[in-house]
Amino acid sequence: MSDIIRFLERMGADAQWRHASGETLQPALDDAQLDAEQRAAIVAGDMPALRALLGCLPLMAVQLPAEEEEEEQEDEGEEAPPSDSLRRAAALA
Repeated sequence: MSDIIRFLERMGADAQWRHASGETLQPALDDAQLDAEQRAAIVAGDMPALRALLGCLPLMAVQLPAEEEEEEQEDEGEEAPPSDSLRRAAALA
């Protein structure tokens, strides 16, 4: 499998190979010593076949926005006094 990876890396590094014909690619494919299936997939530009030959699985990630937290609304007139205040009031009484 490393031979096809090296070949695809070489193809990706050279922009002139992007739209090269099968005839143009043939000498490079011969040098790379690729399998017949790999050669056919590269010449045809068959990405699903290349993925299958390389055992690549499609990657997918799902992102969902987080739920907004509800702010607690406090009524100003009905605030509970802190427990320390209650103790002081009881001690003073």
